[in-house]
Amino acid sequence: MSIPVLAYHALGPRAGVGPESFSAHLRALASSGLPSLAPVQLGSAPRGFLLTFDDGFADLWTHGLPLLREHGVRAVVFAIASRAGEGPPRPAGGVPGSPVTGNRAHGEAARTGGAHPAFLRWSELAALEASGLVTVQSHSFSHAMGWVGDEIVGFHLGTHGKRHWSLVQCTGGDERLGIPRYRRGSALAHRLYHDDPALRDHLAEWLAARGGEAYIAERGAAAVSGELSDQARGFQTVRPEGGGWEGEERRIERTLEELHRARQELEKRLGGTRDELCLPWGEYDEVTLDCARRAGIRRVYTLDRGPNPAGRIGFLVNRFEPRARGSLWLRLRLWLYRSTARASLYARVSRRRPRRSGRPRGRA
Repeated sequence: MSIPVLAYHALGPRAGVGPESFSAHLRALASSGLPSLAPVQLGSAPRGFLLTFDDGFADLWTHGLPLLREHGVRAVVFAIASRAGEGPPRPAGGVPGSPVTGNRAHGEAARTGGAHPAFLRWSELAALEASGLVTVQSHSFSHAMGWVGDEIVGFHLGTHGKRHWSLVQCTGGDERLGIPRYRRGSALAHRLYHDDPALRDHLAEWLAARGGEAYIAERGAAAVSGELSDQARGFQTVRPEGGGWEGEERRIERTLEELHRARQELEKRLGGTRDELCLPWGEYDEVTLDCARRAGIRRVYTLDRGPNPAGRIGFLVNRFEPRARGSLWLRLRLWLYRSTARASLYARVSRRRPRRSGRPRGRA
């Protein structure tokens, strides 16, 4: 037997899996014949399934808990410690799901560096645990992204170009039009690249001098990107070593600080031991795992496909992400993932590679 572990995120009407789909999933789980497990049972249970929720969105409290109660299903929520807010618990079921999309909520929280109303409050996290159905564990302190490549892949053109909520984290808050973008990734899984601030200034000033947003609208994003590329190449010819990679020691120090800070905040606010970690975006490398062990983490949840052999689940836990489809789709996935042989074969034929990060180019 293998233990299926399901990875949900938000449950709001605009989420990937809304309340109706989630309710159908719970009915399928309840009728599967598999017992609902708590995380503490994962290593010893001969059979069962585990529900997990990444990020700690508020709709787990407002919409998810009533449904979990109805079907008697347990879950674990991996909360981002810096996103949890203050105040009393909001009315369960009394407000619509997350008022904004998950990406927008992440972006707004990243800009302020603190709590956001789309995420669970500390009081709600405590109330979820008091229900006896939900356990709270760590999803890191800041859920940060950073630049993980040193080649320019585009430019920030506001509403006229590709946008991602993590820009403010990758640039330290710099959202000027024209600044370069690089390949991004989880800050827990990579040595980060620090781009040249002088190049940012040059490109932002060049675009602003031509009218900024109005110039992009007039010329088109593709044309302006080409002009910015020419400007960047010319600047880097004169200043080729403006950026650089963080050192390996600094990367380890930063990762350990992130993991310790998340665990300490969760334990201070909620009590108990918070020694399980869900990897943001499922990304990791050997340094990530080594730092997790050094931070006292006893189990790490990935987004890798594959089996979780009953009675033999170790440090890493494989998970799959449910889709907003009916109960038949989920029953098929449960059939796949409840067998070690079938889960292993499906992981191979689906060509879903583990989200292990590669080492970045460049020297420390």
